[in-house]
Amino acid sequence: MYLAFCIYGEKKAMATETNEKKNNDRKSQAMSPLFTGRKTIYYDAVDLSVDANVITLVERTMIAHALNRDEMIYLRQYERGDQPIFYRVKEVRPEINLCAASNYAKMITDFKTGYEFGSPIMFVQRAKDDYSKADPKQDDKRVSIINEMLLEQGKVGKDVEMAHDFKTCGLGYMMAYPKLEESDDIAPFDLVVLNPLNTYCVYTNDAYRRKMAAITYSWLPESQVAKATVYTSEWIYELLGTRIIGKTANPIGIIPIVEYKNDHNKMACFEAVIPLMDAINIANSDRLNDLAQYVQAILWLHNCTIDENQKQELRDGGFIQTTTTADGKEAKVTYVTASLNQAETQALTDDLYSRMLEIAGVPGRDSASGGNTGAAILLSNGWQLAETMAKTMEPLFSESEMELLGVIIAILKNSGNVPEELKELKKSDVIVKFSRNKTYDLVSRTSALANMINIDIDPGKAIAVVDIFDDAQQVTIDSLEMINKILEGKISKNKSNEPQNGNGVTVDGVKGADDYNAEQNRENSSAV
Repeated sequence: MYLAFCIYGEKKAMATETNEKKNNDRKSQAMSPLFTGRKTIYYDAVDLSVDANVITLVERTMIAHALNRDEMIYLRQYERGDQPIFYRVKEVRPEINLCAASNYAKMITDFKTGYEFGSPIMFVQRAKDDYSKADPKQDDKRVSIINEMLLEQGKVGKDVEMAHDFKTCGLGYMMAYPKLEESDDIAPFDLVVLNPLNTYCVYTNDAYRRKMAAITYSWLPESQVAKATVYTSEWIYELLGTRIIGKTANPIGIIPIVEYKNDHNKMACFEAVIPLMDAINIANSDRLNDLAQYVQAILWLHNCTIDENQKQELRDGGFIQTTTTADGKEAKVTYVTASLNQAETQALTDDLYSRMLEIAGVPGRDSASGGNTGAAILLSNGWQLAETMAKTMEPLFSESEMELLGVIIAILKNSGNVPEELKELKKSDVIVKFSRNKTYDLVSRTSALANMINIDIDPGKAIAVVDIFDDAQQVTIDSLEMINKILEGKISKNKSNEPQNGNGVTVDGVKGADDYNAEQNRENSSAV
């Protein structure tokens, strides 16, 4: 928060101090602050070609970003293991305060990142016959070149890096920008993953919510100010603190920074279950404290006293001698102990753990019940829920990917080192292909598709039922001609293999005309 204080005044710093006090009070109780996702930053539409408007925009929006930044720093530290259980203040017997943190936040983040982004996410041709009536072979080639460029830029690894950002912080950022130096790469652009702690986008405060600016900055310790770069569709500004030190035209006419989000609320993948994780840490730590307090139990002396020398002898020798007084009072020496019911505590911990996995959409680690086929495993132990939550993420990620593709197409159109036909590529020619979840039990599903088509089920309905493709309707349109040829060929083959009677009528358990005539003649001869 020192950044916002130094640049933009003490009003924000005072609010931050109040929030930090509340957070510290909760941290002393081993509980995290209550987060509800990152805030979208809006600003009234203004003319950003005017320098003064740009400075005012940065001043006002940086304060909102700083609030998000505080939360993202906390979430990132939490995922790395810096959790509030280590700051708990124990009022009773504070000398016994063992702290144990099971880093479930990292477990959830690693699973989500690996499950959703472990396989490469690619661009594929959307359709062979669409509204633009483009040559399908040319579209195939263009999309292939785009994928080759992205592969050259290491997009698969950068997707994983950025996914870890928005799974941990709720937001991630990637930038595509024309190469600043000559190179032998086929891609005329560079892909850069930006730190969400130092990057944010600003949207218009109206019904359209258009992106009006993107800001990325770095802290300069020697001058105690921030150096920021502000991207608009027309201009690129360089700021040092609140002073503009550079202004150049945007060479591609589009904001090159794209914002990715984990969900609609821009929450981290483990953010909703932080209270449950804190409760598990408290329960496990108190179980350890219970064990330590049992071993270091308080010694109760009744009707007897010991001096300092006897205390030392008790510590060294481990025993104490008592006598009954003349008035018959008997001395008693015993440990004061009270132990937790471990069975009940374990049941509580297991319940918290199962609820955490269910809310976070992470499968359990139990063995699958019932069959062990691909479909049975998918439906057991939370895998179906994990798949459902992953599919919910896909449209949000695809939306940002299509925006990134728009930036790349703008760069290609302004580059002189790419084929002309590549510049004709449109975003509508391409879709984002997730290869995570469409190939399990593929043999059974393709067999079911073939069987349904063979018994005259509508191809569109059959393709939709087996759920192999993302766009069943377009796959039907693209494949219908080939499906019809296969079916016509099969019908012709069946007809050529069937025997014929004298009248050319197919014999398939049904008598032809010649058969009836021959049978009638035999009956007449018998009657005579």
